[in-house]
Formats: sequence, structure tokens, C-alpha cells
Amino acid sequence: MADYIRDEEEQAERLKEWWQKNGTATIVVIVLAIGSMIGWRQWQEHSSGQAAEASKVYESLVAGLGQGGSADQVRSAADTLLEDFESTAYADYARLALAKLAADEGNLNGAAEQLKAVADDAASKELEYTARVRLARVQIEQGDLDAAEKQISRTFPEAWQAQALELKGDIAGAREKWDAARDAYTSALDALDNGAAKDRVQMKLDDMKSL
Repeated sequence: MADYIRDEEEQAERLKEWWQKNGTATIVVIVLAIGSMIGWRQWQEHSSGQAAEASKVYESLVAGLGQGGSADQVRSAADTLLEDFESTAYADYARLALAKLAADEGNLNGAAEQLKAVADDAASKELEYTARVRLARVQIEQGDLDAAEKQISRTFPEAWQAQALELKGDIAGAREKWDAARDAYTSALDALDNGAAKDRVQMKLDDMKSL
């Protein structure tokens, strides 16, 4: 029993000495850990709120592009996304929407500017590919065939392959390189499923029969 009490006293003394040496540091660590947990939770809540807000604004942008929407609605939503969520993919979607409005209004320079901003610094590869094929389409309309060819000279994944091949056909046709245009359109048809895009490419190919 005496040994047990002595052991308890020695342990208590060792604990007291340890606490005198390390107690303050321990408290600091605990406080920092709790603070980090609270900070992380607040950051998560803030991020979640930001994401919800961005999603709501994006939905307004999409609605503006749809039937019954308006250009003013699209511009308002796009401006908000560019200003408040500049470092996210939502900003790229905003620029793509603004490019569409500009192209629809005949402002090809404005459309090209928005698309180039996405192509050069996209939040994802998917957005980059989308911007590049659209930019090439606008540049063909502008008559800048060299710039358009540069955009589609890159390697595109399967989902964008048909669009890139169609654009290669458009560029070759604009240069009156009919055989190259036929080859590109034929390859595009092979990469497309049935639908409006395939019908469009087939029409382009059919229009070249007499050339």
C-alpha cells in the first residue's frame, strides 16, 4: 500500500514538473486546434454560401440565354459572375455567354475577345476546348484563317473532334482547297452521331460535289 501511495505521489510530482515545463505550450496548441476547427467550419460555411450564390446567378444567366430570356438578363448575370466569382469556372461560362451575345449581334471582335480570354486561361480543359472551337469559328467569319487554323491545330479529345474536323473543312473550303475540305468533312461525318450537326456537315459536303 505504501509503495502504491509513493508511486502515486511520484507520478503526481512528475506530472506537476511536466505541466510547469509544457503546460503553456499545450494550452496554446489546444487553443490553436480549436481555432483552426472553428475557422475551417466558418470557411466551409462561407464557401458553401458562395457556391450557392454563384449557382443562382448562373441559373439566371442560362435562363436569359433560353427561350423568353433577354440579353440584358444575360449581361447582368455575367457581370456579377465576372465581378464576384472571377477565379471560378463561372466566370468562364459568363464570358462564353457574352461571346454568344456579341456574335449574335454581329460584334465578332467582341466575341473573339471573350473567347480568347477563356481559351488562354480556362478553369478546365473542357472549357478551353469549347472556347477554342468557338473562337476558330468566329475567326473564320472574320476571314482570319491563319488564326483559326492555329486554334484547331491542337489535339482535341473525342468530344470535340468532330467540331475541329468540320472547322478544318471550313478553312480548307475558304482557301478553295476542295480535296482537303472534302476529306475533313468526311472525317467529321464519321465522328458524328445522327443529328443536326451531322446534317449540317453533310450539306457542306454535298455543296462541294460540283467543285
